Amino acid sequence: MAKSKRILICDDSPIVHKALTRLLPDSDFLTLHFAENGRAGLECLSQYDIDVLFLDLTMPVMDGFGVLKSLPVRDFDTKVVVVSADVQQQAIERCFSLGAHHFLSKPFDSKDFKTLLTSLDLSVESHSPLQNETLVNSESDYVNTFKEVANIALGRGAAIISDHFGEFIKMPLPNVAHMDAGELAMAITDIKNTDDTIAIAQRFVGGGINGEALVCLRGDDIGVFGEKLGFSQMDEHKNEIVIDTANLMVSSFLVALSEQMNIPFSVRQPIVLEEYMSWGDGENSTLELFTIEYTYQAESLDLECDVLFLMDSGSTQVIKKIMGTLH
Repeated sequence: MAKSKRILICDDSPIVHKALTRLLPDSDFLTLHFAENGRAGLECLSQYDIDVLFLDLTMPVMDGFGVLKSLPVRDFDTKVVVVSADVQQQAIERCFSLGAHHFLSKPFDSKDFKTLLTSLDLSVESHSPLQNETLVNSESDYVNTFKEVANIALGRGAAIISDHFGEFIKMPLPNVAHMDAGELAMAITDIKNTDDTIAIAQRFVGGGINGEALVCLRGDDIGVFGEKLGFSQMDEHKNEIVIDTANLMVSSFLVALSEQMNIPFSVRQPIVLEEYMSWGDGENSTLELFTIEYTYQAESLDLECDVLFLMDSGSTQVIKKIMGTLH
């Protein structure tokens, strides 16, 4: 007789909950538990004998690293499978050093996942996928799906930056939302009135998606960061360092986003925000924008980089259509 097993999926994305549930065996001997952050995950682990924990790294309240550092919370051998978009080599190494058994990068191939299930002694023979289920059937599902796509792009972008930088980048949680022009104007005014912030604007286009990225850098180590990335560190060319850094932040994200959406993006030359800004004028005062917002932080330097991607309503319809094809 098959032994009953418990699986905990600890991830803040409902899309990931659905995706993993569909791929797991449909068996009476399998009990699934869900947690949306690390703290809730630890509470579940303290209450039940969890056989396998599927753990995300980037979550609110407590991230996956915090969970790994807190284990074990119960006298039971739980196998931990990290399922994360943070694919920095240092992130992977940290997971294994903290006791993770496997690392699965998002997005993952279903065949690889089934192979992993076999190695975890979770039979896949009885698996029958849910019928007629789509991930994008409402406004919230469309936003949640795109948030997960953006999260994967951020992870790959962070890996690119980390490879250039040679050090660990703290993975952000992306915020995907709508913003009206008035809110944007307030944000731009706030940026311009902040003395220690340098802001860059860069336009991008591709596959019917039109937008602009705002990149704001602050901290005492901007020059050091630029030097580590191979950019000039001469004081008189500080804006050039910021522009080059901003271009890397934008292009690394768009390249990873392009791979998932199958849309090639092209970008214009980035420029200092004070020189140009197309979204804050009177003609655009009634626009509602679709936005992606996140913050990269260098773990070892005094440096933060806020990135805000802005897309118009036409772009939103294109994105929504593409998200409907991602099951």
